[in-house]
Amino acid sequence: MLGYPVLGTDATLPVMLSEFPMAFISIGQIETPEPRLRIFSLLQQRGCELPVIVSPLAYVSKHARLGAGTIVMHGAVVNAGAVVGRNCIINSQALVEHDAAIADHCHIATAAVINGGVHIGAGTFVGSNSTVRQCVKIGEHCLIGMAQGLLADCEAGTSTPPLKRPT
Repeated sequence: MLGYPVLGTDATLPVMLSEFPMAFISIGQIETPEPRLRIFSLLQQRGCELPVIVSPLAYVSKHARLGAGTIVMHGAVVNAGAVVGRNCIINSQALVEHDAAIADHCHIATAAVINGGVHIGAGTFVGSNSTVRQCVKIGEHCLIGMAQGLLADCEAGTSTPPLKRPT
């Protein structure tokens, strides 16, 4: 895949974990965090260590906290007092401002801006170039689309804009 050898599959994971007790989930998220949640749960059940990965081109304040299995990509910034849960993606050029709280299994996409004091519920996706106003609360399993300006609280399960499903 992309010039790299494939070393295993989900089926060979138990054997691989007996030799390599660390793993990282490299599955992204758009409409649902389910695949990331499933693999995270499986790895936890097997006692696997899920390291935090921070690009050398990112900035994470020494006063911020990152949960197990979280990745902070190139050019991203996580400022003082921010708390990012387990199994999260803070993608390239994303900004997580002071005192923001991002729950487990969230994906903050490329160049998204999470302003100070924002609370984001578990399993939520915030799309590229979206901006969340300070102190806004976003519920669990929300999907904030690309280039949205979120100015008010968002109930759990909300999609902004609403998803258009094929009929």
